[in-house]
Amino acid sequence: MNANQKRLVTLEGDNPASRISGLIEMRHCLQKDVALAIGMSEQVFSNKMNGLRSFSAKDYKALADFFNASVDYLMGRTLDPWPVDTPQAEGVAS
Repeated sequence: MNANQKRLVTLEGDNPASRISGLIEMRHCLQKDVALAIGMSEQVFSNKMNGLRSFSAKDYKALADFFNASVDYLMGRTLDPWPVDTPQAEGVAS
């Protein structure tokens, strides 16, 4: 993924649904594909994307794993969707 594509994703919006929509679009997949991949019904995923229900911590983790993105990005806490692998300090539990 090049810098221009990353920039497009970060400009999608600040709420989780708009960030997830941007990632879905970049992946050229459908909401139902994502729902199936993360073990959620299409209707529940649609409700969450439309703001009728909230995403849980479990949802954020599953979405982050699916898109190989950070939970912080999905929640709007950072602009970079792709985490940088950094070694943990000694003594920090995994």
